[in-house]
Amino acid sequence: MTNEQLVLTIIWLSCTLILLFVVPRKRVREMVAVFLFFQTLTWLFSIALSYHGLLFAPVREFPDATKISFTLEYIAFPSAAVFFQLWYPEKSGKVRRTVHYGLSVGGILLFMLVVGSVTELMTIEVDNLIRSFCNFTIELLLCRRYIVWFMKPTANKKEVTPL
Repeated sequence: MTNEQLVLTIIWLSCTLILLFVVPRKRVREMVAVFLFFQTLTWLFSIALSYHGLLFAPVREFPDATKISFTLEYIAFPSAAVFFQLWYPEKSGKVRRTVHYGLSVGGILLFMLVVGSVTELMTIEVDNLIRSFCNFTIELLLCRRYIVWFMKPTANKKEVTPL
């Protein structure tokens, strides 16, 4: 087993186990929506960046299908978005929310640095990190907006019964 395969296996197992045991049962619906919406955003951004040659993973699970790492883009980063949403400071001020965004994006970038330096799963360059910082900040902002809308309580509407 290569170093890359070992890291991918660890990511799969750890993300699965952490999501199973950390997400409260009453918030599973919300976190599934976060995970799937973030996967959609990641797919859109990653495909566009890889098309323009700005994102490339030397070792990938499906080399003929795409130029991005399936595990990182569709498992690890959406899991980070779930943790971002799970611990989002709802009733805090703007400074605390900004710090939450900064720490979350910083954690993702730190993960990218570690994975990029230990394996060939991604190439890490300074401009790549700056682009990733902007990319993940926008993705988390969009994801947060979507989840606030998705989880908005519905108004007390009269139930319409079929005739």
